[in-house]
Amino acid sequence: MLLHTPLRCRTCRHHFWVLNPFKPLLLLAAVGVLVGVTAWLTLDSHSVTSVSNTPVSLPHARAAQGDARSQLQLGIRYAEGDGVIQNDKEAAKWFGLAAKQGLAEAQYHYGLALLRGRGVVQDYRAAFNWIEKPAQQGYAKAQYSLGELYRYGTGTPIDKARAYLWFNLAAAQGVEAAAKARDSLVWQLKPEQIAAMQAEARRMSQSVPASTPTTSVDQPNAPSAALPGTP
Repeated sequence: MLLHTPLRCRTCRHHFWVLNPFKPLLLLAAVGVLVGVTAWLTLDSHSVTSVSNTPVSLPHARAAQGDARSQLQLGIRYAEGDGVIQNDKEAAKWFGLAAKQGLAEAQYHYGLALLRGRGVVQDYRAAFNWIEKPAQQGYAKAQYSLGELYRYGTGTPIDKARAYLWFNLAAAQGVEAAAKARDSLVWQLKPEQIAAMQAEARRMSQSVPASTPTTSVDQPNAPSAALPGTP
């Protein structure tokens, strides 16, 4: 009796129902509004999904075509779970592809993946070789990491002098941790070793463009500055 209206006879008090011509119109209007709102919400949700998927699909397409920057970007996204499901194996894959094209930042990330065994089989020697490449190109983070590898003998024999060299280069580019690590090695080296590494750092900083604005590679605050024979 949804579309009817209840009535009662005033004389005999008999109850009966009469079809209401306005109720079908109201029902149709309500159904129309409900369908319209549902359709609008569906289209809006689809558009939001499409927009959110666009930044992920574009790097995939360019990376698959061999663009090194897109491969690096995709590797970082997989490593951090940014817009995609976090996947160390996929991250290492894209880092490796970009690294083989000579992209310094990708070489550094691929070296870290090998060092930590994230997405690839852990290989200290290979990690050292990959991190060394961007360090020689002036990439500050790689220079600091390379200093750590030399300091603790990871993937290479321990060499405190070489560690001092790479810490010095990274510190000159503003890496504070590298400056602290460099200063902690001063008392473990001979004055002539420090002098030689400082000279080597100056030579390298002049021949290789740094990844960030540099300052002098000398260390004015280090205790070794007062030692005889050091510049």
